[in-house]
Amino acid sequence: MVRCGVLTGLVLLSLLSVAISVDIGNLPLIIRYLQNNYGSGDNQFAVAINVPAAKCAAGAVPDQNFLSGDVSQTVKNAMNSDARVYNGQQLIGARPKPIPGKSFYYHSEYLLLIRSNPPNISPDDPLMQKLLNKDPSGCVVFYTFNSPCVKTCSTPTGPHSIIPALDMFRNHNGPKAFVFNRVWRLDIIGDMWKDNIKLVNDRVLVHRCDNTGCIRCVDNNNVVDARCTVN
Repeated sequence: MVRCGVLTGLVLLSLLSVAISVDIGNLPLIIRYLQNNYGSGDNQFAVAINVPAAKCAAGAVPDQNFLSGDVSQTVKNAMNSDARVYNGQQLIGARPKPIPGKSFYYHSEYLLLIRSNPPNISPDDPLMQKLLNKDPSGCVVFYTFNSPCVKTCSTPTGPHSIIPALDMFRNHNGPKAFVFNRVWRLDIIGDMWKDNIKLVNDRVLVHRCDNTGCIRCVDNNNVVDARCTVN
């Protein structure tokens, strides 16, 4: 039997965890910074950051000291190399990588969460887990330009599904968010992406951020915001 005081403490701890997970007060500014510094037009890429939580508070402005060790051109050069992956201290990034002998690619989210294989990195040691380990209470933002595609990434039974790998976010105690800018063009019509958003959101809260700002994609009733499924 759980005593009332213990139960109250557990409830408060649970509420605190929820509050921490959604408290990225300057998320639109962070996403704009990531897109402007590491993006390339409408080309797909994904990056993730782990920075001190104070840098994600409302009123904090990403400036020249924000990710100062992850120089824009250096990151872009690495993401355009044969490895297609950048491995920094506070930022990791990837662009889609051709699979030898195949007509399709390892997607950028997959490279960061599951199989990166840049020099000196084991495929069994995902870059995202290493980044999370660097600061267990830091502010973590995983940003992908296009939403994870239904065909391979965001469906649990997909050939390169990222859903199981997202479980690593559950144990991160700091602020965290999974963000996309655009719905992948092949997933706009149909309900599968709508269903898959919920699977991602069960592990880390999903937002859509673009030039108009950021919105939460799933509310407390697990209903997907329609703006997260159309462009």
